[in-house]
Amino acid sequence: MSRPSVAVLVFPGTNSEVETVDACVDAGMDARAVLWSDPPSQLRDYAAYVLPGGFAYEDRVRAGAIAAKSPSVAVVAEQAAAGKLVLGLCNGAQIVAEAGLIGPVAIAHNLPAGHFQCKIVEVELSASPARCPITAALPPGARLKMAMAHGEGRFTGNPQFFDGLERDGRITFRFVGGAPNGAMHAAAAVCNEGGNVLAIMPHPERVAWNYNLAFEEPRLRGMDPMRPSTSGSLFASLARALKG
Repeated sequence: MSRPSVAVLVFPGTNSEVETVDACVDAGMDARAVLWSDPPSQLRDYAAYVLPGGFAYEDRVRAGAIAAKSPSVAVVAEQAAAGKLVLGLCNGAQIVAEAGLIGPVAIAHNLPAGHFQCKIVEVELSASPARCPITAALPPGARLKMAMAHGEGRFTGNPQFFDGLERDGRITFRFVGGAPNGAMHAAAAVCNEGGNVLAIMPHPERVAWNYNLAFEEPRLRGMDPMRPSTSGSLFASLARALKG
């Protein structure tokens, strides 16, 4: 079976594209970095899109705001409307939100910290795996270790709208033990109504292999360091969804 093609979008200031491409490739996808300067029309040839972390355009105005207005993201939005899968990771999640791909959901400065926070966190799949194709191959209630590294990562919005997200299973992942960034409903990830667009604030790609977590989990030190971690399973689930 051929590997599904995945575009990893790169903007000035993106800094997590290498590990994102590697995580996708290890999971069985043909992932390639696509630069902001490449012809946007070429993006239509890909089966799915991953928007990685970093500080696109130096997070001017708001995190993700300028990249969200780019011709590349316009094509991604067009293809998302046609049903293709889109995964936004940290800065990529901010871009997805700024582009309106997950509805009237804002991503604001962390509270109560009010500053950049960097730590390993655990998130739990809080919706039915089948609600979002990207998570469909994960077990119910799956817990994944991820790297939280953001200053603007708090999912927020109208309280009634967030109640609706809860009822509709669109709060895909929740921080275990409460949200360090003050996100409403402890949301770590939110999907769109169709389920094909997923915005995740912590980074799964930065801890996608055992060696990334061995400093924190001694039990991993005697295991294959290149074996996918719990976060690696998210990319495997994306690959499975693309392979049908």
